[in-house]
Amino acid sequence: MTLHRILLSALLLASLAACTPWARVDSASRVETRSSDYTVELPLGWVKATDSSNGTFITRDGPALNAIVIYRKPHDAKLPRTKRTTNADMLPHELAELALAEWRSTNATANLEVIANTPATLGGQPAVRLHIRYRNERGLPIERLMIAMVDTKGRLTLQYEAPGIVYFQRSLPDFEAMAASVRMQ
Repeated sequence: MTLHRILLSALLLASLAACTPWARVDSASRVETRSSDYTVELPLGWVKATDSSNGTFITRDGPALNAIVIYRKPHDAKLPRTKRTTNADMLPHELAELALAEWRSTNATANLEVIANTPATLGGQPAVRLHIRYRNERGLPIERLMIAMVDTKGRLTLQYEAPGIVYFQRSLPDFEAMAASVRMQ
């Protein structure tokens, strides 16, 4: 590859990175309100994707190192892989079974190990706290923690994922504080 092509490639990559739709979470943008349905306090210093059509996506060190996803879906919105839906009468442990079936239906997380599956609360509502570990295609252990609940409007899910070696434990307090801050409207 010629020097000209290398420089052109580098310039293209730099310009694409500059266009990435991210905004740093600061004290003015910390409280996230969705559809007048719930509020949550995002961790300070993280960055948030500004394209939030599929929920809220934030990261501290980059999506490969840690990520939190918050989404609210109506009951009739099918899960992508299993095509199953939720309902308002669903118990938290049934929601956990749905999530596990969804995760096991993909090669990336088919080898998952359930670390904990316990009752929780989210925004004062009964919820499930599901903690799993799996190995990615390179053998790196990845941990995922999901706290989710259902109500008459649909399902609300907070999910945190990071490599289990250092990053998961390092940012876990931020996720825990964020989950504790959820308020239903």
